[in-house]
Amino acid sequence: MFKIKKEFHLLHVVADLDAADAWYDNVFAVRRFVRNTMKAAMRKASLVLIGDFVMEPAQPMQRFQGWERSALGKFYTRYGQHFHSLAWYVDDLGETCARLSEQGIRLFDMVGNLVTTPSSRDGAVWTHPQDTHAAFEFAAIPKFFIDPRLQPGWSATFARDEHPLGIERASHITMLFRDLKEARKLYETALRGRQIHEKSTPDDNRSIFYAVGEDTIIEAVQPQSPSSLEGKELEQSGEGIYSLTFKTKNLARATDHLRSKGLRVIEDSGGIMLNRDDAFGMTLRFTEEAIPNDPR
Repeated sequence: MFKIKKEFHLLHVVADLDAADAWYDNVFAVRRFVRNTMKAAMRKASLVLIGDFVMEPAQPMQRFQGWERSALGKFYTRYGQHFHSLAWYVDDLGETCARLSEQGIRLFDMVGNLVTTPSSRDGAVWTHPQDTHAAFEFAAIPKFFIDPRLQPGWSATFARDEHPLGIERASHITMLFRDLKEARKLYETALRGRQIHEKSTPDDNRSIFYAVGEDTIIEAVQPQSPSSLEGKELEQSGEGIYSLTFKTKNLARATDHLRSKGLRVIEDSGGIMLNRDDAFGMTLRFTEEAIPNDPR
């Protein structure tokens, strides 16, 4: 059965994994449950928990000959430090491959080989970003590490009740599109998501919010002005993952905490955002606002 389940991780390409790990520790007091090296993919990475949300900072291994031809190396050479891909767990990886292939979506293994059916050793597949307007990973429940969120007794209350950022959850992930008709095709038809909200913002962006899987909200944005932040990003980097927004229960306290860490905080519509140079190329936002019709 093709059923998208819980968010697995949001991959963040960095130049220096040690520095990025230290930053995540300092700012978010993360729980790190994986740190490994994947020689075949010429990369090393961590999996860190921010509340109930998993980030995967990953670094191409420049000391390996030919690293720039690896999937992550090509991405880093073109975009530098940036969000890379979004991953979900699925019920049945084989059925997922079949259903996505029926939609004309190309799928690849970790080292970039085209696949239609996962082999017995494969635990995940990746989409071609041209087909899904961002790179996605679909994965079976991993056997080589334990995801704390899937264990009995798991709780994310520390991030909400004890840490000064007061993070309740990842509010949404913003994806940039040149045409929202393509977002409808992708999220409603191919990924079987559900539209929950639509809006236009003062800077003339058009947005549609989709509930995808068990716990993910995607904001699909079509910039109407080339001078907006989203419009500039679309022109520079093309379609793909633009930002991650966290919902906090106390925006003022979160702002004070971020500034205490020496981070430049910018007032944003409905909340705040970090200067990208202070966040390893990420656009990170924080808000107290709830998304209308959010089913979580």
